[in-house]
Amino acid sequence: MAVWLRQKANRTTARLGSPYQEDCGWELPVRIRDQSYCLCMSGNADGSTANPDEGEWGIIVEMKRSISQRIRDKGKLTADDDMLNLVRKILEGEPTISFVHLEE
Repeated sequence: MAVWLRQKANRTTARLGSPYQEDCGWELPVRIRDQSYCLCMSGNADGSTANPDEGEWGIIVEMKRSISQRIRDKGKLTADDDMLNLVRKILEGEPTISFVHLEE
């Protein structure tokens, strides 16, 4: 999922690092303009032998904030954030992906 998402996002103005394995699954560092993010991805396969990619994926979008922003409770991720919009656009534009939704 991380490699696929990176390939899709590379066609945009986002600057992407290389995905790496983490406890949660995979992480992908991303930068849009002056803001840094980390996309954390993991999935649960349905066990289908006909389509091994079938299942449910979760993507956590983490906005990197400074200590000062955290202390002042500023710079939080909002529903209209550029990174959320990019991920949503990529996922909704993929015909093999269904039921894209945002949880807060």
